[in-house]
Amino acid sequence: MSKKKWFILASILAVGGIGVLLVCALALGFFAGHEVATGSDPGLPVYTMGQQSPSSHPGYLHDSVTGGGEVYVHDYEEYCLQLTFTEPQTVIGLMGSISPAKVGAVPGQPVTAYIAVDCGSEMPAYEPYRNIKQPPFDWRTATFREMTARQQYKFGPVVTTTNAALMAEVVRVLRDGTQVELNPFPFSGATNLMTLNLTSDQLPGMLFCPALCYYGNGTIYLAESLMPDFTVTPPQVRARWIPASPMLTEWLKTP
Repeated sequence: MSKKKWFILASILAVGGIGVLLVCALALGFFAGHEVATGSDPGLPVYTMGQQSPSSHPGYLHDSVTGGGEVYVHDYEEYCLQLTFTEPQTVIGLMGSISPAKVGAVPGQPVTAYIAVDCGSEMPAYEPYRNIKQPPFDWRTATFREMTARQQYKFGPVVTTTNAALMAEVVRVLRDGTQVELNPFPFSGATNLMTLNLTSDQLPGMLFCPALCYYGNGTIYLAESLMPDFTVTPPQVRARWIPASPMLTEWLKTP
């Protein structure tokens, strides 16, 4: 299992299973170069992984999938997106691998916009890939209708809101807030790292999920997404953290 996959699996434990976090970037090499798809329907088109490369955004990685005459990417803009399902109902293609790996449709999205790619090995682990012809999801201008989060720690209660002003405040903080430096967190076992999960009608089948940190001094921080750092031993988690606003802090701390 790849370094990044271990990082994401550890993050899943940290957020208490809210959604499916990013699980596949360094696993792509596992599938790359396999030209023959496996599965129950050999008539489905074959999708192949491209060579992983550094993103134009420092600290992130660029991955690609080719199939059906289209090219799809998973890059900085997709790190903060999660699928709303664990496994797609509609399979549109197959990946070549030791065990069958599938490509699925994202409910509410045309396959010319987003697809769901199984980047797992022992278990299916689907991630959203965006068609290079499709503009990235712009959370800065999106309208959200619901937000959920866990309070305080990974087994804390889940809180839900439809408060438009509160969700707009989250967007404002992420967009305009001042970044601060926090000590990096361990690769695994960081129980104070969660996600906010925002639903938008402009993003069918997916959630916008910025990172959420309950820091040791009681302050809450937000970040657009997490970055694994494998240049140090043991590996660490970094992010561009921004202090949460009083409005968001009050909501997250209210029983």
